[in-house]
Amino acid sequence: YNIIVNNQKTLADRHPKLNLVLGFMLLLILLYTAYIIIKIIFHKIAEVFTWIGNFASNHDAVITVALITGTVSIVTVLISTIIGKIIEYNFEKRKYLSMKREKPYEDFIGMVYKINDNIRNPGSYTNEKMVKDVMGFSEELTLWGSSRVANKWVKFRQDGVNTKNATDNLFVLEEIMNEMRKDLGSRKVKKGNLLAFFVNNIKNNTN
Repeated sequence: YNIIVNNQKTLADRHPKLNLVLGFMLLLILLYTAYIIIKIIFHKIAEVFTWIGNFASNHDAVITVALITGTVSIVTVLISTIIGKIIEYNFEKRKYLSMKREKPYEDFIGMVYKINDNIRNPGSYTNEKMVKDVMGFSEELTLWGSSRVANKWVKFRQDGVNTKNATDNLFVLEEIMNEMRKDLGSRKVKKGNLLAFFVNNIKNNTN
């Protein structure tokens, strides 16, 4: 499980104060932009109500009611159509990503079990094969892995250089598998349950 990578610090690690300032400035920009957009929306809504009020005072009530009813119907249909398209798009997107993620996720689980089997049968899974599988998985993950899986994979590789935290690294590995299950539509399982498939007495360390 110990996969060594270059421990390069990010900009946030090198300059935490600068990163905090930039983050705060970005938050202010986003809040100001949201304020402007909301202000414009409310202004337009007020203009619409003003126009309706002026129209109603100058036209027959029957025409006014018919106009309002027709407008509400059109708006309702448009909103329903837009929401339906958004839901359909999100569903197709999740379906497509699930198909793309299925193979690399299966390969990852297979790699975990190969490493475990190599402990019982030394030489059955060489370091060269493991490196090849890791690179292949990382390549697929670059395109199709969810951000949650990618972030935990990076954490697992970075923490893998510290053999003192071997048990903690195992639980990070389990978190990766749980995130993969979530991406493919399955529920997460309790801490230690997935590891218990191939690690003896791991449940004793779940507290």
